[in-house]
This record gives sequence, C-alpha cells and structure tokens, in this order.
Amino acid sequence: MPFMRFTTTKTLTLKQEKALKESAGKFISILPNKKEEQLMIHIEDNQVMYFKGKEMDCMKIECQLFHHIEISYKQEFVKAMMNEIEMITKIPVSHQYMTIDEYDNWGKNGELA
Repeated sequence: MPFMRFTTTKTLTLKQEKALKESAGKFISILPNKKEEQLMIHIEDNQVMYFKGKEMDCMKIECQLFHHIEISYKQEFVKAMMNEIEMITKIPVSHQYMTIDEYDNWGKNGELA
C-alpha cells in the first residue's frame, strides 16, 4: 500500500484537493505493482513553511512504498507528479520537494507483510 502526503503553504480548494488525489491515483501506476486501489493519501494545506529562508508557496511531497523500485520508474513518477502539482496548484516545480521512502516491512490487515 503506497502512502502519499502533500504538505503545502497554500490553502487548497476542494477542487484542487480532488485533482491532487486523482493525479496521485493515476501516476502511482507508473510504479510497478502499485495501484490507486491501494493508495492512501493525506493532504495538509495552509501550513507554516519556510523555503529558502522565506515565506513563499511551496510543497513537500512524501511517498512511502513497500519494497524497492528501480530508479527509472521513480524518476518518471517524480517528474509526472511534480509537473501535475504545478498545473493544479500553481506551485512551481522549483518550489517542490519529493522524497520516496521504501520499506522492506509493512503492516497491513493486522499482519506484517
């Protein structure tokens, strides 16, 4: 089950939140064996964040994955997701950071996978 968290200084409209959710669901399938049906998303908007020492619109995207994925898939995913975020929120790609954490162990359905 992939997990994504979007944290931003901007106050997002419901339409923008839904667009982020839909885009994440679409682009997660770039990653092998990852599907929207398994994706959990958390969106935090209107957060106090400083970027380059200043208050400005920015976004931090976190993606957590069960198992390791080849770098080429992750590169394609990051590029697609960040470009889409810019289109939805008007936050430039240059003001976004994304991390991808990969785990060997993942608990679900009350068991360790």
